[in-house]
Amino acid sequence: MTIVTTILTGIVLPIFALMGVGVLADRTLKPDLATLSKLNFYILAPALVFTKLYGSTLEGAFVAHVMAFNTVHLLVLLAFCHVAYRMRPLREHRSLLTLGTLFNNSGNYGLPFAQLAFGDAGVAVMALTLVFQNVTSFTLGLWLIGDERLGWWARLRAILKTPMIHALIAAALCNAFNIHLPRVIEFPLAHLSDALVPMALFTLGVQLSRSQWAGNAAVLSAVTAGRLVVAPLAAALLAAVWNMVFPGAASAAMPVLICGASLPVAVNVYILAREYDREPELASRMVFWTTLVSAVTVTVWLALYG
Repeated sequence: MTIVTTILTGIVLPIFALMGVGVLADRTLKPDLATLSKLNFYILAPALVFTKLYGSTLEGAFVAHVMAFNTVHLLVLLAFCHVAYRMRPLREHRSLLTLGTLFNNSGNYGLPFAQLAFGDAGVAVMALTLVFQNVTSFTLGLWLIGDERLGWWARLRAILKTPMIHALIAAALCNAFNIHLPRVIEFPLAHLSDALVPMALFTLGVQLSRSQWAGNAAVLSAVTAGRLVVAPLAAALLAAVWNMVFPGAASAAMPVLICGASLPVAVNVYILAREYDREPELASRMVFWTTLVSAVTVTVWLALYG
């Protein structure tokens, strides 16, 4: 019971507390939701992507294995979503369900969870997953949630215009050419990066305050099963194959990757849904309910693979 209590009091409850601040603020201050969403999308999220990549010092081979594992795992889940979400009543919500299944909350939930369960080594693996999740959610995620009425070239141009891509390119160039940013740039970027988690959850709380938490039972059940059961199960099976094909190459990272795959729907899914007006109320419910249920499922996966 100790680990359950610690996860609940140290991770889950603080997340819900930040969302609760957004709910209370909406009831009293009525903040502008569109402005909050744009702040997350255009400023705070790019700052996070840049600082995580810019400060990376992990060994190249280890990073390659973790990123390759995450890539294969994402492709497996993408194939699952393509099949599972074609049936009614899920078909009309397929894009958002796919995003919810693919992208997990490896930041504000995953990092403290990894520290608690696996120590500093686990945090390093989770940080790599966080970078992967942020980059893919603002590239592939943008493609999936984009307007189907637009052609592929128009959607690609929309992706290339996003600040997250610019942040990724800038960080890669700084690392490649060993460019050290002056303090006057590095300091504000670090603080903007740190602000994403509380501001994203605050924004989510504001959205929840204006939404009905009930409804869409079939859709929410489907994404909860996909994110909290199918995703970690796929990671566990993939880890077994990985250890056979690449014995010892990244075996220490596998428990973190499996348990990390069981994390709830990423706040980024809500940010994208809000920015592109693709069922943001449903997205907020997906984050809320999967985070709530994950208090049980994450503990189970940790007991099995921790």
